[in-house]
Amino acid sequence: MKKLRVGNKRIDDEILMKMRREELDKWPTGKEVDFDESVAYQKSLPDSKIWWKVMVKLREEGRMSVFPRAGTPVLEKMIELCQGLRESGVVLIPVTTDSYTRLGQYEKIQGILDECNRTGKALLNGYPIINQGVKQTRKLVESVDAAFSPRGAGGEIAIASGLTTWEGGLEFITWGSYSKRMTIKELVEKWQNSTRLAGWYAERGVILCTDLHGWLPGAPIPLTVNIIGLIVQALTAAEQGQKALYPLVHCMGNMAQDIAWIKLAPRIIREYLDKFGYKDCMIPGCCPSQTPLFPNPMDMGGAFAYLNYIAMVGALTKCNAVDLRSIDEAAGVPSKDANSVSYGSAKWIFNVIREQDIEIDVKGVDIEEKVTETEVRAIMDRILDLGDGDVVDGTIKAVESGVLDSPWSPNMTVKDKVLGVRDAHGACRYLEFGNLPFPNEIKEFHRQKIAEREKLEGKKADYHTAVRDLWTLSKGKIVGLPPYDK
Repeated sequence: MKKLRVGNKRIDDEILMKMRREELDKWPTGKEVDFDESVAYQKSLPDSKIWWKVMVKLREEGRMSVFPRAGTPVLEKMIELCQGLRESGVVLIPVTTDSYTRLGQYEKIQGILDECNRTGKALLNGYPIINQGVKQTRKLVESVDAAFSPRGAGGEIAIASGLTTWEGGLEFITWGSYSKRMTIKELVEKWQNSTRLAGWYAERGVILCTDLHGWLPGAPIPLTVNIIGLIVQALTAAEQGQKALYPLVHCMGNMAQDIAWIKLAPRIIREYLDKFGYKDCMIPGCCPSQTPLFPNPMDMGGAFAYLNYIAMVGALTKCNAVDLRSIDEAAGVPSKDANSVSYGSAKWIFNVIREQDIEIDVKGVDIEEKVTETEVRAIMDRILDLGDGDVVDGTIKAVESGVLDSPWSPNMTVKDKVLGVRDAHGACRYLEFGNLPFPNEIKEFHRQKIAEREKLEGKKADYHTAVRDLWTLSKGKIVGLPPYDK
């Protein structure tokens, strides 16, 4: 057996096949997966169920769809939930798994699932796709004319069931936002094998569309390191044979920055894919995301406002999909009715704003795009230098040295030497740079922007400012303390 080499190199098929079967053998429903039959089933799906084709069609027709989150354990209820989403105009359907599925606790799930089926109550916070298996999940896929995506877990059972996306690449979101002790090297070993699976299917004519999350910042901070994560994920996924990738761009609330990042991300990912020879890897769209990088508004007005802000940014930037959460997701598992009213609201914006084909000229977009691009290139140059041209080796060394860093990460291996605050207009700036290899003029730009806020508030920005800024947008402010906190 060949050993896994740490570097951006394609995984040997012998290793892949062994790991596939080991993964499927963890629960009895894995026996429902036949590799050749899974390929045949995927090829039998209509275009309306193939994710990348749906995204391309949306883009060509100048339309948009919500990409939500939704999952409930009882199959019949899950079918009803997804049918409700489709009735709301959603053509990109999630299959959000429960927490125990994400932890691989299948035996524990089974007892709870049996109780869910007996009582009809949702005792799990998602759809347990592994325990439900291929036969049951195909009933779900065949019940709604839309493309389906596994969220959180699913593996080859999801593919065999007819879901047509793959959460692959170096999953910074898993490592940097959810794990405590996993090292960046361990992340590489885990996700290179996982990512290769989608490449195996692509070689047999089945293109699974991979969404890229990047490294989520844990505080109000520019998306520079996040976009680096998107690039690295794209390059590692493409090396393993994947052919369709799209970035999720996590909006932080300042419209000039959000628009700049949405413009920059797919453009610079495309550039690096071409630079490294992955010209046959497509980017079928870009997806502004409502992934909360701060506490979600809990009041109804704020929840609607936050959702519709992301929808508006997506419409103005002519995206084909927007990653949104329902108005009640911060409080628990969304109901069918809450999904309907939430995504009906977003659809109104899509129809009214997107179809006007408005050309926007928001002050400062070009500056924000140029600043972020300069920062991204500075870090990517250092990564490639550290790795002697290998992006994976360079990324490992960059994390270990703090060249890649993020504030307030729960992962103990992250340096956590950087910090961000908002400026006087709510744009995210670096308060502390750590070891990020930015040019002096970029650092001075951030310092000047923060100084403008300091002058207005009459005090220096510090750690407490960063904590305060974590909450402001959730309470209906872009910067500073909400009125009721003064």
